Amino acid sequence: MNIISTDKKLVYRSEIDLWFDHVELKGTEWLARWGQKMKTKKYIHIAAFALVSVLQIGCSNPQSNSTVDNQSKSLIVYGGTIRTVDDTLPTAEAMLVTDGRIVAFGNAATLMQQSPGAEQVNLEGKTILPGFIDSHVHVRELGMDASKANLVGVRSTEDIVERLVAHYPNPAKDMWLIGQGWDEGWFGSAGYPDRQLLDEAFPNNPVHLESLHGFAGFYNGKALEIAKITNNTPDPEVGQILRRPDGTATGVMLTLAQGLINQHIPTADINMRKDAITKGLEIMVKAGVTSVHEAGMTNMDAATFMELAEESKLSIRVYGMLNGNDNELMNHWFERGIHEQPDTMFAVRSIKVFYDGSLGSRTALMQEPYSDDPAAANPTERITPEQLNWLAENAAEKGFQMAVHAIGDEGNNRTLSIYENALAPYPTQDHRWRIEHAQVVLPDYFERSAKLGVISSVQSSHAVGDSGWAEDRVGPNRIGLAYAWRKILDAGAPLILNSDLPGEPWKPMETLYFAVTRNTLDNPTGNGWYKDQALTTGEAIDAMSKAGAHSAFQDGSIGTLSVGKWADFVVLDTDPYIAEPATLKDIEVLSTWVAGRKVFTKE
Repeated sequence: MNIISTDKKLVYRSEIDLWFDHVELKGTEWLARWGQKMKTKKYIHIAAFALVSVLQIGCSNPQSNSTVDNQSKSLIVYGGTIRTVDDTLPTAEAMLVTDGRIVAFGNAATLMQQSPGAEQVNLEGKTILPGFIDSHVHVRELGMDASKANLVGVRSTEDIVERLVAHYPNPAKDMWLIGQGWDEGWFGSAGYPDRQLLDEAFPNNPVHLESLHGFAGFYNGKALEIAKITNNTPDPEVGQILRRPDGTATGVMLTLAQGLINQHIPTADINMRKDAITKGLEIMVKAGVTSVHEAGMTNMDAATFMELAEESKLSIRVYGMLNGNDNELMNHWFERGIHEQPDTMFAVRSIKVFYDGSLGSRTALMQEPYSDDPAAANPTERITPEQLNWLAENAAEKGFQMAVHAIGDEGNNRTLSIYENALAPYPTQDHRWRIEHAQVVLPDYFERSAKLGVISSVQSSHAVGDSGWAEDRVGPNRIGLAYAWRKILDAGAPLILNSDLPGEPWKPMETLYFAVTRNTLDNPTGNGWYKDQALTTGEAIDAMSKAGAHSAFQDGSIGTLSVGKWADFVVLDTDPYIAEPATLKDIEVLSTWVAGRKVFTKE
């Protein structure tokens, strides 16, 4: 006989059958809502176990369109440290999973005795945590980057050419050569590159080199020729063509000026996108990620993810954030409404909007001039406040989540004001709106975001990666309000932690390490850059798991290891809660599980 169990009590299904004789169960969505209401009760474990069992009786094969669709099966995980990230039961000795969902926690021997047919997973002293939720990614780009020249870490045009020649030793004539990863922030301080060496090395091939964070592109003369960029080409309304003293283009295009050339680059068809997404998800699975929030989905992206979901080819969960800068796309989705699969493998509910630029390229909106080179700054609004307000009003009315990219203090200030106005008619709405990055803010940001319940979506890698030049951009006073995670939490505002991959080091153990130490990877024993704003290990893990689930309206089904939720977890070789902070980056992922199914094992 299968059981429902806690560390303190066993409850058999036969004992609770009568309880639900007159209850019309409507699947796991109802369970999730019920669980939210009950989560503060001390008897949550017994009651929730009962609900899960009844659901299993009536729905032994949960509705699923995904690759983790399980036939009825059970497994018992034991023999190590089970960190649930659930305050009602922080650790457990053993965990019983049936049909992909967590059914019970309890004594290992008792669970084995009562469920003799269950598969047994011996952790052999290792640690499990809820699967990591990377709540801001560009996974299609991650998959596509495998075919691009890697330019991360280059410090000169000579370095760039050397990498390109190694990656493309014999390119066919007229083939576009694509690279990715040169740091526009570092070059913005040291001096942007010039295309002369690119022209000499590749006279017959157009070259497109994407910057680390996407706010600048570097092109050669062939690419400029294809796009018909001349001395007389005006800068676009939003963006800038960097020029030599004689007026010719250097090859560097800032923000939306990139579009003048990018529109001529052949786009990937749906099959190429499927391949890239699949590869990207496979890479993330190996790092212990079980759910991602894909930021800035285009119409083609949304169609591709939808098709992969319908074909049961998503290896981990995907929460879609639509490209809010595309009016046609948003009109379509406002008419269509949010999309959520019952198994939580794929959802579209969020709107990712690019508002301002970046700090490194001096295109972020700042209330006062940049401190280091104000003449070189080109503060950018990539969408008008009127259009952003239209999006916010429609999102509030139709139940979509806003997630606006805001880097500069004025960009964050204006975004908060638009949020406040749009949400005013809906004072009780559970909106869970977000600001992506919240990098440099004004002093009142912390109180305002806490009052409104706006989630600050931050990237620990950005703080460390920008540490070499960020204070130059904003000066010694404003830097105290930059990358200020501790101030956000102390104000009582919600915070999530993610990678914004690809670009900076993105693996969850690296994200955790950066958040706790504020050190670079090559200096683990350093003092930490503005260490007073660092997170504790527990706070960072919360921000990478249960807070990430909450930010996607999925906290009823994932984010913690709790009864009734999907068994998404990761097995680690070391317990991060007791590890020295300097060693967090070295913790290895041994296996990754989604809905009780192993999707990765370290060889």
